[in-house]
Amino acid sequence: MLSLSKNHNPNYLAKVVELKGLRKHENADRLQVATIDFQTVITGLNAKDGDVYVFFPLECRINESFLFLTNSFRHKEKNGNPEAVGFFEDNCRVRAVRLRGEKSMGYLVPADEIAMWAGTSVTFKIGEEFDEVNGMLLLEKYFIPPVFSPKDKVGKKPRISRLVDGQVHLHVDTENLRRNAHKISPEDEITISYKVHGTSWWVSNVLVNRKLNPIEKIAKFLRIPVEETEYDHVYGSRKVVKNEYETQGTNDFYDGDLWGMIKNEVKEFVPKGYTLYGECIGFTPGGSYIQQGFDYGLEQGKHQLMIYRITFTNSDGIVCDLSTPQIQEYCKRVGLETVPVFFRGPANMLAEAKPEEHWNEEFVKCLENRYNEKNCYLCKNVVPEEGIVLRKESLFEFEAYKLKSFAFLEYETKMMDEEQSNLEDAQ
Repeated sequence: MLSLSKNHNPNYLAKVVELKGLRKHENADRLQVATIDFQTVITGLNAKDGDVYVFFPLECRINESFLFLTNSFRHKEKNGNPEAVGFFEDNCRVRAVRLRGEKSMGYLVPADEIAMWAGTSVTFKIGEEFDEVNGMLLLEKYFIPPVFSPKDKVGKKPRISRLVDGQVHLHVDTENLRRNAHKISPEDEITISYKVHGTSWWVSNVLVNRKLNPIEKIAKFLRIPVEETEYDHVYGSRKVVKNEYETQGTNDFYDGDLWGMIKNEVKEFVPKGYTLYGECIGFTPGGSYIQQGFDYGLEQGKHQLMIYRITFTNSDGIVCDLSTPQIQEYCKRVGLETVPVFFRGPANMLAEAKPEEHWNEEFVKCLENRYNEKNCYLCKNVVPEEGIVLRKESLFEFEAYKLKSFAFLEYETKMMDEEQSNLEDAQ
């Protein structure tokens, strides 16, 4: 049985695929190239059109026992057959590589090998995505755990959360456009924006639980109405609410509470019920890169905030998203920056092919040719741009998909190889 784990990440799921259109690697006699969701993947000569395979995405970590069983490790002593040699490093990670001039953006294995690992028959449905097989985790997002230095310790007194259910909403995962191109139609209104490489932050002005004084506590006990909530600023990183508790210590990745500084910078611009989401780029106050090499034209020790999403949450917890023009107008009025926007309009203005002529394929190619594989135009350092974000909007809500440059994926792989912690994962 294939399934999704409780905390699965949509960008790091395996997918059942039927191989189609295999082509010979131009510079390697023993290799072929498959295309999976507009991503080229190098595979062996045993594969043939019509075969059912499982695709693993870049920067996922595959279960070590599966790689052991399939003799996939480069260090042969880690394989079930110590005479066999594969190409996986000990960290079990799928890397972005160029092999004799050809890009490889994932990993393919015959579906039968998954069933062999599970030790039972498995039904494979083309297009199904999963990260568990019979309850066993097959893959997950790879990250390098950060090394924290000791900081303020939280006391033994139990911490009391200030949060009101439904009021605080963390960042949502932006899925890979290549895997979701079928969700874009020619007539869809879309926005293309620059995907800056920083660290995520958000600041909300939402309802939180008030800390009642002794008299109010007595009144509540006597069932006398007491105002138990109030509007206050809550802030955090991609995954963490930084001031959730009434009393807390800090254990931040950066030197100092960067997110607290950001909250103080923007809180006056966040009306009641609103949340600002953005990226912080450049440097930490201590002078370290927020993301290695990406200076974004800033002086050392300086940072810049760029907004890409604004929401309104009412007292019932219902969330409405502002449109891109509304975000731009609001930020212009209060003096904040948005991420650079390159295009807004119908998707078919970017792709010339007709819908019946493989429009989605031409659409992705057009985006790659127009926006990807360039150096970061905002940076003084020569580093690859991360890519773009496509935002498909409808009334009060949106879908967002990212399209990363392969040059950036290689850069990211190199950082991982050097065991430089990913700052998004650290927070």
